[in-house]
Amino acid sequence: MCSQNLVRLGDYTDLLTGNPFKSSQYSTDRAGIRLLRGDNVVQGKIRWDGVKRWPLARATDFRQYELVPGDVVVAMDRPWIEAGLKYAIVRQRDAPSLLVQRVARLRARPGLDQGYLGYVIGSRDFAVHVLAVQTGTAIPHISPSQLQEFSFHLPPLAEQRSIAFVLGAFDDKIEINLRQIQIQEELATRIIDQVGAHIPLLELATTQRSTIDPALSGATLVDHFSLPAFDEGRLPIRQPGEEIKSGKLRIDGVSILVSRLNPHIPRVWYAVPENGVLGVASTEFVVMTPTHGVSAEELWACCNSARFTSSLVENVTGTTGSHQRVKATDVLATGVGDPRSLSSGQKQAVSAMVKSVHLLRKESVALSILRNALLPQLLSEELTLSGAEGLVGESV
Repeated sequence: MCSQNLVRLGDYTDLLTGNPFKSSQYSTDRAGIRLLRGDNVVQGKIRWDGVKRWPLARATDFRQYELVPGDVVVAMDRPWIEAGLKYAIVRQRDAPSLLVQRVARLRARPGLDQGYLGYVIGSRDFAVHVLAVQTGTAIPHISPSQLQEFSFHLPPLAEQRSIAFVLGAFDDKIEINLRQIQIQEELATRIIDQVGAHIPLLELATTQRSTIDPALSGATLVDHFSLPAFDEGRLPIRQPGEEIKSGKLRIDGVSILVSRLNPHIPRVWYAVPENGVLGVASTEFVVMTPTHGVSAEELWACCNSARFTSSLVENVTGTTGSHQRVKATDVLATGVGDPRSLSSGQKQAVSAMVKSVHLLRKESVALSILRNALLPQLLSEELTLSGAEGLVGESV
């Protein structure tokens, strides 16, 4: 990277921090406008689980905080967690929404392409900068001025747009996959929700209670089904067994994992261990295998329904949203539609849709890995645009 081409982020962006909307005035009306808080910003995307809303009639009073597609947002409290940097690019599905305090919104000024800006913020160099300058121990945070101090390489505008176009091709395909995933998830769970008979989840599954210490297991490689891995891409993290120091739940065969932590954020994992690789799960999950003629896909659909999630939320313990849990016994006691009541056609439909969702997620993660590999090479000019365009043609 040529030092003479380095520019300061603050000189090329308009940075706005959000408004301190009072929680006492939040709206329970689903027509209310969504409030983008730090909790909604995760690694490279916006997650609207547990969303808070503002009365639509009063939204015009805060027009300056309206977010539009293309805006780049960064969480300023706990900007970095185990899964990565809490930043996102606002998509069409995320608007309309209003920016809340302790979240920064960045828009490009003349000379900087907005799409290129999003990839600069998503780069490893920016994450390293945040980790170096964040302050505080209990709640690490970063200030607007610290964000603006970041220096980055700024090629000519036409080249910026070309780089953003190449990387955007991966994100566009991932976005298409996401829409397909959402549609098929909704259809599969709707079939289960329409079943009249409801029974405790325990009648459909057995739980894995045996734990293993991967560091002592002798396993060279382990597929670690952790909460950060789920939040990042819903695929396990493959790592040496010796790197995992605490006891984990063993996964034997295709299993369904339900998170006990913060159940208002649904985390239901269709876990398929690879042959020859030890699969382990965080003890924050309830690990289940289907029984009594129920398929793994049907069990997943039972656990992924909105009704199931609502029931878990009613049984949480803890006083704060970031540390609420539900007991494993309460998870297993929760009522679900009995998939054994489905017709053969309905069973086939649920199975096909859930398997498709799993494959689409795997494809999206593979595309994300390739995009992330190309990103630093393009930003630093280590890889030519023509070389990157060839990889896009092969992959997307």
